[in-house]
Amino acid sequence: MKRLINYTAILILLLATACKKEAALTPTEKPEDVYGDHTLPQGNHPYDADILAFFKKYNTLVLYKYKPNDLYHNQADWLGGAYDATTNKTRGGLFDVPPDEAYVGKQLDLMKEVMLKFYPDDFLLKGLPKKVFLVDSFFLADNGTGTPQYNLRENFYAYSGGDYLLFTYGGSRVETITQDEKNLLKGKANTVWLSTLTERQIVKRQSAFHALTDYNNIDYWYPQEQGIIDYYRSTPEKDWNCFIETIVSKPYSELIAPGGELHPSFDTKGLIRKKYDILINYFLNAFGIDLQAIGNAGH
Repeated sequence: MKRLINYTAILILLLATACKKEAALTPTEKPEDVYGDHTLPQGNHPYDADILAFFKKYNTLVLYKYKPNDLYHNQADWLGGAYDATTNKTRGGLFDVPPDEAYVGKQLDLMKEVMLKFYPDDFLLKGLPKKVFLVDSFFLADNGTGTPQYNLRENFYAYSGGDYLLFTYGGSRVETITQDEKNLLKGKANTVWLSTLTERQIVKRQSAFHALTDYNNIDYWYPQEQGIIDYYRSTPEKDWNCFIETIVSKPYSELIAPGGELHPSFDTKGLIRKKYDILINYFLNAFGIDLQAIGNAGH
């Protein structure tokens, strides 16, 4: 019994010592930093006040000054390319051209015109990412001899980096942009953003939409007979995004014209029209957003 009492006393003493060494838990007074080291305003331009007001309203930083790490890090992977002027060699990857601050104000106006104005405030507050980066241009280049532009594979009008959106036209060309170029930018920017919202489950793919197509048996020559617009985008996710891109990129008059995706000469079984109606009605009922109004704008 005496040995048991001694062990018990030792145990109590150790526990008391451990409790004295451990500091009391207190809540952190400073809010969690989810924006990195960016602060507003970034400059002293008239448009900086608009950017600050935008942040206060939607909790989204619109940034025209950034570091390479902001754009090219995807978890542990480095996605940025590089150019060695000494050897005149390009290491393939993504490349950005930062914006000219003299044109950022007009770039902001363009972003509102071709994308933001189509959505209600509650949708923007829910769906905009924490950061939107403004650049002059953004592109993908392959490995090869010559400059990145010489080895160009694809130009991006808008881009999603997972936790951010990127918007182009932050240079002198914003002053000479044509209506056709605006329409192209409008289709790309809205498609990129709405696709990311599907990944985040803010926009939910509809079972009624996918039930109209057997995705395991798509005919290469006549995919439209199974409600598929593009054979090479015939998985459920890509099919949904393909319909979104088609709608926000084209006016209704073009969709129903001969050769259009909703014309009987293309939509021979009427399945594309059914899927179109499901998607249109979903956005109207769930968010009050008229996707076809986006496609019609500018035409």
